[in-house]
This record gives sequence, C-alpha cells and structure tokens, in this order.
Amino acid sequence: MSLQQAEQGTKAISKINSLLNSVPVGIPMTSAWLASQGVSPQLAQRYKLSGWLEPLGKSAWLRAGATASMVGAVFAMQQQLSLKVYPAARTALELLGRAHYVPVGKPVLQLSQESDQHIPIWFSQQPFAQNFRVINSTALFDPSYAGLIDWSAENVTIKISSAERAMLEYCYLLPKYTDFEEARQLMEGLTTLRPELLQSLLYACQSIKAKRLFLALASVVGHPWYKQLNIEGIDLGTGNRSVMRKGILHPQFKITVPEEWLDTEQDGF
Repeated sequence: MSLQQAEQGTKAISKINSLLNSVPVGIPMTSAWLASQGVSPQLAQRYKLSGWLEPLGKSAWLRAGATASMVGAVFAMQQQLSLKVYPAARTALELLGRAHYVPVGKPVLQLSQESDQHIPIWFSQQPFAQNFRVINSTALFDPSYAGLIDWSAENVTIKISSAERAMLEYCYLLPKYTDFEEARQLMEGLTTLRPELLQSLLYACQSIKAKRLFLALASVVGHPWYKQLNIEGIDLGTGNRSVMRKGILHPQFKITVPEEWLDTEQDGF
C-alpha cells in the first residue's frame, strides 16, 4: 500500500467515525444526507465492505449491527430530507402516553404528510411501517402545520401531532379506519386538553365530519375543557351527516354516532 492510499484510508476512517459519533444509534443516514457530509455512494460502499454501514433499503444506510427505530426513521425524514411527515392520530397519542391503557388490535402506524410529500421506499420497507396509514395534512388543516409540537426521545427531537390535533385526526379517520369505541376510550383519557389550542385547531380543521364527531364525543365525555370552547364560532356546515348505518343522529351536532354515545345516564342529554 502506498503512502497516499494509507492517508486516504486514514481519512475515510476518521470521516466515518465522526459521522457515527454525530448520529445516534437507530437513526438512518440517507444517501442525500451522506452526500452533504462528503460521503459519495462509492465511499458508502467502501464503508459497507469495511463493516461500518449496512444498506437500509434504497437510498438509506444504518450503522452496522443497529436496528432502525420508528422515531429515528421519522427524524431522518424530517431533518435529513426536510419532509413534512409527522406521527399522527393514535400513533401520536401513544407517543404522548395517552393511549397505553386502550386495547389495540393489529398495530397501525398513522402519519400525516403534506400533499406534495412522498414517504421514501426505505421507510415503508421497515418492520414498524408494514401497516401504515397516511393522512393528507394539507387537506385536513389550514395551515397544515397547525397543532404540531416538538417531542423528544432516543436522543432526538421530532415534530408530532399534539394530543388536540391527534384526536381530531383520529375522528377524521372514523369510521373506516378507526373505531368508535376506541375513540370514546381515547377521549375519556384526554382530561387536560388545552381549550385555546383546541379552539384554534377547530378553526383550522377543514373536515366538517371530523369536527362534528370530535365535538359530539367531547360533549358526551364532558371534560371541563369542553365547556370553555366557543362552539358557535366553529364552521360545522349545514344539514345532517350520516357516517354509520346503525347510528343515531346527535341532537346538537347533526351527525350519526353510536347509540351508546347518547346514553342519558352518562352524557346528560
């Protein structure tokens, strides 16, 4: 080996050590981000052969021997690729510790993304994303970023839906992709929603169905924050809405809901 080759090898090792020290374990490294750090596809292949990196599907890499986490993969999409993709609905509530007591069937990863964004193939190929659903945040909220918060874990911080936004997203997915009974259980646990934030989100929400179902359920559960909302100032559209065949029309919000929601012993109607 020539002196020049030895120097190149030393520089390559120094570069990969620096990269790995700057990226927590479990965080994917996208090819685009590696390129911005001076790591070409050819150099990435050398790191693979040397046992430093492993390919993570197309256009992404991972520290050899590590496993990509959902949080780490979302961090890579948000920070390395500047994608406006966020954990949403029940997934966000789970991250916030608001859904652990609610029984769940087959796990579904729920994400929101803006209409011009595309989730990378490498993300959808991960075990945690084998069953995922995407909400179009551009269609649901105006502005699309309303109600997002910073959430930290695994040595990184990502944007996710606040509890207020997440529950509206959950109602938006009713009844085809989420469950009325689970919705009630989730709402019962949301005792500390912030009425000011919720009011602004109800103004920003563009789905009449989501707003009516959210408010109907909130009125049934009857948390103190519900009484602080200005219902009259929210655009709830006109006419009756039917979203379930065997439902009963909510007397105030004019949308079909499970008969159990209108149990007079619990909701006070």
